[in-house]
Amino acid sequence: MKNDNMIATLYFDDMQIVGRIVRVNCGESVTPLVTVRKEYTGISESNFNDPIDFMTTVNTVLVEMVKGVSRIPATLYIGVSNQFCQVQTQSSAIAFDHVTKINRHHIETLWNEITFDTSNACIIKKKALYYKLEEYDEVLIDVLGSQTKGVEMVATALTVNQEFRQMFDINLIRRAGFMDYKFISIAACELYMIPVKVRDAGCTLVRSDFFSTSVANILGDGVTQLSHFNLGAGYLIGEIVNYFNVNYDTALQLLEECTPTFEVLLEEKYTANGKQIPASVFNKFVMGHLNDFAERLSNCETARVIYLSGGNFDRIYGATNVFANACDRTIIKCKDVLSGGETYPENTLNAMARYVVNNH
Repeated sequence: MKNDNMIATLYFDDMQIVGRIVRVNCGESVTPLVTVRKEYTGISESNFNDPIDFMTTVNTVLVEMVKGVSRIPATLYIGVSNQFCQVQTQSSAIAFDHVTKINRHHIETLWNEITFDTSNACIIKKKALYYKLEEYDEVLIDVLGSQTKGVEMVATALTVNQEFRQMFDINLIRRAGFMDYKFISIAACELYMIPVKVRDAGCTLVRSDFFSTSVANILGDGVTQLSHFNLGAGYLIGEIVNYFNVNYDTALQLLEECTPTFEVLLEEKYTANGKQIPASVFNKFVMGHLNDFAERLSNCETARVIYLSGGNFDRIYGATNVFANACDRTIIKCKDVLSGGETYPENTLNAMARYVVNNH
């Protein structure tokens, strides 16, 4: 087995940390070699509940994942949750005194005239979103070789804040057997679950973690805007626990059983772990919270087509349709581009591997 087609990734969300080493085959088929999954104290209100526990669990995951392979990939790719990433957008332009064929030197000059703010941030990805030539109104993905009297480039940088970056110790990562590590944005990775034609036309990627939601506007292979709000399926489950006086497992079963978009008979009940709740009351309660989420989402700037990732609202029957109707948007669940599967975080882990193949 060649080491250069093996990729090591570290994924975390609001509740779990997953380390995985995969082999990427021809056609970007991803074969998991080892997977280590650990729960930890998690994230709430965009902060780690216990940063020490987070890093201790990361170390445990790294130590266990490298035991499952005969060779350790040189680089560990760490997926950064969207609430710890920011997007900066800048533009630059060149005006020529005569019609000029654009070459690589001109593209380099455009980049040299752009300065992103790194006072409290580390750039993990830079991308030219599009170009505009003086003679045309439409935007272009590539202008190399074009002839023009002037060109403008609009570029973005994905950054991670320094507080998050400083949590990771290169010595700890090297002790596990990796030579280096790189941060990669989960938003940028999950683009690889959206068809290229849709991305080129512009769309929005909404990721629902358990306690948080991020909204990424997409153009081509770039993220143009990234916003975040603290609301997810986990908050709804917590409200069910408090309002109906049930435990967590019962609340989860009730949520998976309910059909909030259907009319139900007055005498109909939902049953879980011996608890019976009037179906009409429970549906009304759930619908109220789904509408609250849809209102928060509709206040974000989104494209007409939204792709939904994360999987945390999949357990609620009809939730996607509720969001689509309330926001007046087309909402499509993200799927693995090869298998068509909708399971998380497996889909995101596969997308992370494909991102690495295409960008590193």
